[in-house]
Amino acid sequence: MKPYAGLTVFGVTVALSSAMYLGQSPRPYDLVGIKFCPTTANINKADAVESQDNLDRKYCQFEHKLLKEVWEQKQFSASHPLPESSFVIRNIPAIDSGVGWFLVAPVASGLAYLAWSRKSEDDEMTAHNELEAYKTAIKLATVSNQGEREFKTLQTNRAWDKQKVKHGFISVEAMQDKLNRQTEIQDKTHQSALKQFDTANSQMDKTIAENLRDAAKADKEREKLLGKVSKTEQEGITPDSKLKISLIEALKSHEDGWLWKVIDNMTPLWLIGRQGSGKTYTAATIALIRKYCLDAPINYLIDRHATVDNQKAWKYLSVQNKAESEDEIADSFDALCSRWLLRIKGKNELEQQILITPEQVLVDEYTNLKTLIGEPAEKFYKLHLTDTRKAKVHVIGITHNDTNASYPENTQAMREAGTILIQKFSANGRSPLNRVKVVRGLLSDAGDELADAERTLPDWFNPKSIYSHFNGSPLSFEVN
Repeated sequence: MKPYAGLTVFGVTVALSSAMYLGQSPRPYDLVGIKFCPTTANINKADAVESQDNLDRKYCQFEHKLLKEVWEQKQFSASHPLPESSFVIRNIPAIDSGVGWFLVAPVASGLAYLAWSRKSEDDEMTAHNELEAYKTAIKLATVSNQGEREFKTLQTNRAWDKQKVKHGFISVEAMQDKLNRQTEIQDKTHQSALKQFDTANSQMDKTIAENLRDAAKADKEREKLLGKVSKTEQEGITPDSKLKISLIEALKSHEDGWLWKVIDNMTPLWLIGRQGSGKTYTAATIALIRKYCLDAPINYLIDRHATVDNQKAWKYLSVQNKAESEDEIADSFDALCSRWLLRIKGKNELEQQILITPEQVLVDEYTNLKTLIGEPAEKFYKLHLTDTRKAKVHVIGITHNDTNASYPENTQAMREAGTILIQKFSANGRSPLNRVKVVRGLLSDAGDELADAERTLPDWFNPKSIYSHFNGSPLSFEVN
């Protein structure tokens, strides 16, 4: 235990003692001790010594103390002063006062206050920790008791089921059939709910597109009747359009525009690299550019660490759906596969000039998800190689490496021909480098693939800079 309480008591004691006792002097003034010792007149007689002794016993054995200042002022003021030789004077100096102790008092008081403050802070923190520990213990006990009750209930039900089977009240086949039917009903109910959500979303997308088309037609008809030019021609380029144009021009001017070719592409994009190479930040940056420049909202973010380790990278995105737990991720993969199919069918039902708004899907740590989730994750990967372009969906995925173990089986040929793969680098495992390698998917102007192409990213290529560019702090691009 830290001795803050004892230090407080010690400081208060020193402060009070310094102020009330040690700093005070019992006598701050000078005194003189005066004895009246007259000389005998019989100095030349035989009994002179005896006469002098008698006088000394009578007068000189008594000492009178006076203020030195008073004695110096009054000793010669008598009309017939006694000779100085008849007095024995002893100086008694004043006792020095301990003024320095008065300076100790505030220092000791301050020390006592600081010690007490620290003690109070420690007591408050200790009480808080004890309360939190108590809450944790209650939660753990509650969860443990609930799990124990569920386990005992399940154990009891199984025991009764065994007894029913043993005594012939129910057959094993009937129990298995009942379990299968319950599981089937649950699965169909879940699939039906997902289809209803996807159908509603598709219908809303269709309605929004039709409303935008009708509004544009109405504006043109009204302007034609009024004899006015269009709003775009009146106002010229809007501020948002200027920001888009400046960013796109900067991307196109960077190293022959390879980065804009990757961004303005519906081919699935995958990022690989060691830890600390900035894969998540690069994915978030590309997603933001597509959101602002291609009007493609982020429909799904699938990441087990979305609100923990990767929060700094994803916080600039406006995500419509987020999946973190294993159950949420499995449901999201199934929902995405169904949604792509509905978007493909829904697009054909609209008029030719009306296109479905593009959207984005971000997937992090896919290698782990393939292992944890299983079939839904493998189905997602296989369909994203074929359906996303038709459904106008940009997919950005992050995985550890480009080995066959990182992907579902029998997909090597399709992914090598139908994905863009970018490798990120770091020299120390903490800070990403601007260097990247486009392993596959980058094409020349003639359509030839530039395998393992070494490229770089601009210094401003991060989610914070892109977000600031469209939210009050435009970037000043330098052409490389």
